[in-house]
Amino acid sequence: MSHRTCVRTVLVAVGLALLVPSVASARITGLQAWTIKGAHRSGAMAVHPIAITIALSPRHGAALRSLVGRPHAALTPAQFNARYAPSAATVASVRSWARGHGLRVASVAPNRMLVRLTGSSARFATALHTAFADFSSPSTGPFFASTRTARLPRAFAGQVSAVLGLSSLGRVSVPHPALRTAAGLKSALGAATGALGKLNLAASSLAFPAAYGPKDFWAMYNAPSAQTGAGQQLSIITEGDVSQPKKDLATFESQFGLPTVTWNQINVGTPTSDTSGDDEWDLDSQYSTGFAPGVTQLNVYVGPSLSNQDILTTINRWVTDNSSRQASFSAGECELLAYASGFTASLDNTLAQAAAQGQTLFTSSGDTGAACPAVVGVNGVPAGLPGVNYPASSPDAIGVGGTTVLSPSGPTEIAWYAGGGGSSLIEPTPAFQASTTVGGVLPLLRRGVPDVALDADPNSGYQVVVGGTTQTIGGTSASAPSWQGIWARAQGAHSGGLGFAGPVIYATEPAAAFHDITLGANPLPAAPGWDYTTGRGTPDITALVNGA
Repeated sequence: MSHRTCVRTVLVAVGLALLVPSVASARITGLQAWTIKGAHRSGAMAVHPIAITIALSPRHGAALRSLVGRPHAALTPAQFNARYAPSAATVASVRSWARGHGLRVASVAPNRMLVRLTGSSARFATALHTAFADFSSPSTGPFFASTRTARLPRAFAGQVSAVLGLSSLGRVSVPHPALRTAAGLKSALGAATGALGKLNLAASSLAFPAAYGPKDFWAMYNAPSAQTGAGQQLSIITEGDVSQPKKDLATFESQFGLPTVTWNQINVGTPTSDTSGDDEWDLDSQYSTGFAPGVTQLNVYVGPSLSNQDILTTINRWVTDNSSRQASFSAGECELLAYASGFTASLDNTLAQAAAQGQTLFTSSGDTGAACPAVVGVNGVPAGLPGVNYPASSPDAIGVGGTTVLSPSGPTEIAWYAGGGGSSLIEPTPAFQASTTVGGVLPLLRRGVPDVALDADPNSGYQVVVGGTTQTIGGTSASAPSWQGIWARAQGAHSGGLGFAGPVIYATEPAAAFHDITLGANPLPAAPGWDYTTGRGTPDITALVNGA
C-alpha cells in the first residue's frame, strides 16, 4: 500500500470522509474535497465572501531540508528570501490569475510563501473549477466545504504546496477551561466508562492535589540562578481579545515576585472580541516568562481566529519578524485533519524557515493520550481516535508532553496518562531523531512525539492568574510555554546561538540533562530512554543549560 493510499484509508477510518478517489492524487494538499463522515449536506452554499491562502513552496526545497538537518549558521530573513523564498515571478503569476477571476490579493507574506486571496465563494468556485456546499454534523455543527477536487492553473501550480480555506473545518483547538483543573478532570474521568476510566481515576489519585508557582518549578527542575534568559525575547501565538491576559500577567508578576516583562503585542490581521481562550493565553504568557525571569520582552502575536489559515499566517509572521529565538503555541488538531486541510504542508515550510534561522516553536502534544481530538475526544481522557496532534508532529517543531509530579523532591515523576504522544502517519522522521530508539528497543518508523516533557497533570498543576483570580491549571498547554522559557535560559547562556532546538536536545545534550521517566503510560508505556509518552524526559535545567 502506498503512503498516499494509506493516508486516505486512515482518514476514512477516523471519520474524515474524502469525496475523491485519492487523498493525494495531486501533490498539492487542500485541493481535495473532504468532509466529516456522516455529515448532512444542507444544500448549495449561499454566496458570501471567503478567504483562501495559496501556500507556495520554497525554492530549492531539498537544499533547505538538508540545511536544517545539520548544524549551520543561522540565516537572516533576507538571506532566506534570497536563497529559498518563492520567486517574485511566481507571486506575480498568482496575482495575474486572481485579477482575471475578480479576486483580490489581500496580502503577500514577507517570505512570499503565503498569498491570501479574498472574494466571493462563487468567484472562487469558478476560478478553482470546484463547487461549495453547506453541511452540518452533530460533532461540528454547520460548516462549508468544496464538493469536488479544485484545480489550479499550470502557470504556477507546480510552485504550490497547499491551498487552505476550501473548507471551514480546518482549525486548531485549545482545551476547555473546566478540563484543565483537577476537579474538572476527575469529573471527565468519572464519566468515562469501562476499565479505562477506572484505570485513569486510579492514576489521577496517585498525585495528591498540589499547585506550584514559578519559583517552585525552578527548585523542582534545578534552574540555575545565574542564567535566567537575559538578552532573550519570548513569543506566544494567540488569538482574540488578549487585554485581560495582559492585566493578569502584571498581577501574576506582582503575586509571585517576578520582574516586569514588556508586553509587545503584534496584531496579525484584525483581532476579534473572542475571550474564550483567555485562560490559555494566561498560561502561555505567565509560564513562558515565569521560567525565564531574565527576559525583558514578551511578543504576543494575535491572530483573528483559530482557523488553520489564520494560525499559519500568525506563526509565519513570528518567523519573518525573527525577533525571538523561541516561541510557543499551546493548541493543535488531529494530524490527519491538518493534512487534509493543507495545514501540515504549508506550516512545515514556514517552520523549516524558522529552523534555518535558528528559531524553535515549542508546542503541546495534546491532552488525549495516544489519540487525537478529531470529531470525538475529551481533554484529559486518553481515548478517542488514533493519531497525534499537529503541529507537535512537525519535524521542525518541538512537541512537549506531560508528567505527573508525585513529589517535587527529585522530582519524582511518572508519565501523565493523558499526555499526547505516538507516531506520525504523515511526517517523516527528522534527521535529529533518526538514530533514536523507542524504549531502548524499537527504531522510529516516522516522526515520533513528544520530544521532551514537563509537569502537566492538573493534580500537580500550575498556579495561574485568570481574570484576576488564582487558579490551578494543568495540561501540555502548560508544559509547552514552560519549555520555551527553559530554552530561553539556555539561549541566554549561549548568546542566542544554539540554533533550532531539535539537534541540541537529541544529539548534544547528555543524558544527565534529563530526568528519564520510566513509569506510566498514555497508554503507550514509558520506558528507559526515549518513549512515546515523555520523549527524552523532563529537564535538569542547570545541566541542560551547561550541556547545550
